[in-house]
Amino acid sequence: MSEIINQNISQIIERISEIIENASEQLVERRVLFELVVLGIITKEHVLFIGPPGTGKSAAVKSAARQFSGTYFEYLIGRFTEPGELFGALDLAALKDGQVRPVVQNMLPEANIAFLDEIFLGSTAILNSLLGVLNERVYKRGTFECKVPLWSCVAASNALPEDPMLQAFADRFLLTSFVEPVSEENLNALLSAGWARATNESVTTSATAPTKLSAQDLQHLTDAVCQVDLTDTLESYAHIVRKLRVRGVAMSDRRLVKGQKLIAAAALLGGRSKASVADLWPVIYMIQDPDLQNEVKDLLAAELGKGENILLSESVKQSSSGPQARAVDLTKYGQDLLSQKPALTSDPGFEIWQVKLESLLTRIDAGFSAEDMPQTLSVLRTGLIASVSSDDTPAPKATGTD
Repeated sequence: MSEIINQNISQIIERISEIIENASEQLVERRVLFELVVLGIITKEHVLFIGPPGTGKSAAVKSAARQFSGTYFEYLIGRFTEPGELFGALDLAALKDGQVRPVVQNMLPEANIAFLDEIFLGSTAILNSLLGVLNERVYKRGTFECKVPLWSCVAASNALPEDPMLQAFADRFLLTSFVEPVSEENLNALLSAGWARATNESVTTSATAPTKLSAQDLQHLTDAVCQVDLTDTLESYAHIVRKLRVRGVAMSDRRLVKGQKLIAAAALLGGRSKASVADLWPVIYMIQDPDLQNEVKDLLAAELGKGENILLSESVKQSSSGPQARAVDLTKYGQDLLSQKPALTSDPGFEIWQVKLESLLTRIDAGFSAEDMPQTLSVLRTGLIASVSSDDTPAPKATGTD
C-alpha cells in the first residue's frame, strides 16, 4: 500500500467525513461519541461510554448506527434480564426433540452493531455469553453454536464497576469515553437542537443525507487499516506505554497490542497509509479511569499535542484537553463573560449574567484546588468575585479559597 491511499478508500473516507459533519450539527458536545463509535466499527473493536443518564450516549450510538447498512440491535439490561432477551428464546419445537437451540432471528447473535445500555447489570450467564460474542464473535448455548457477524458492540453505564470480575469484562472494550452533561456555554445550542429534533422527527432528510456505508465499504476500510505502516510509531508508542507504567497506569498486553489498530485507523482516516506521532492520540481512550485519563493528558502533553485528524477532530481535541487545557478554556470563557457584564444591576440581563458567573466559579472550584489552580485562572477567579462584590448585589458563592 502506497503512502497515498487509493481513490476508492479516499471516497469512502470522504463519505464518512460528510456523515460526521451532518451528525455533529444535531449532537451538541457529543461529536466525540459519534467519532469513537465510527472508529470502533472500522477497527472491529468495542466501545464503552460511562456517564449519568440522559447525557446523549444512546442518541450518539443510534445516530452512528443509522449511517451503516448493517443490522442493529439494542437493549437496556436490568438486574432481572434473562439471557433469552438478548440471545433468543429456546426453540420449543427443537426442545421436544431433545435439542437445545435458541431462536436467534433479530437478536444479538445476528447483529452487526449492538448497543447494550447498563451493561454491568447483566447476570453472570449474560456476561459469560457476551465474552464469547465480543472476543471470538461466536455465540454458544449448550451444543448450539453460531458465528456472530458483529462489527462493534457499544456499551453504556452510569459508572465503572468496582468488582474485579466486572473490571476484567470491561477490559474487552478497547475505547472508553467518560460523558459529562453539556456545558453551560452550549446550553442554548442543546435546547435548540433538541427542540428541532422533537418537532421534525417525522421529516425525512434522505435527499440530502450522505449514502449509508455498506458492508463492502466497511470491509475495504478494515482491510486498509491492516495495511497501514506503523514503523514510525512503534518507538513513540512504546515510550508512551513506559511513561504510563511509571505513573501506575496498567493496561493488559492484549489491550496494548490491539491499540495499534486504533493508531492505524487514525492514520487512515487522516488520509495517510503511514502512521506518525500525529496518530497516537487514541491511547487516551484506552485508559478506563476518568481521573487517570485527565492526568495522562497532561503527562503526555508533548506527545499528544502533535495529534492531528480533521475527520476525527473532536476526538483528537479531547484526547489532549487535560486540566491545563481546561484551565485555558475556562479562563477564556471567564474573560468573555467579564466583557459581557451589563453596565447596570437593574438591567434585565444582569441576573442571567450573574448565574453564568456563579456556575463558572463552581466549575473552577470543582476542577482545581487552591494549590493546583494555574495562576491565570486564579487571577481570573479573583476578578470574577470582585466584579460582583463591587455591585449592590450579594457576591457569588465560591467553595475554594483565594
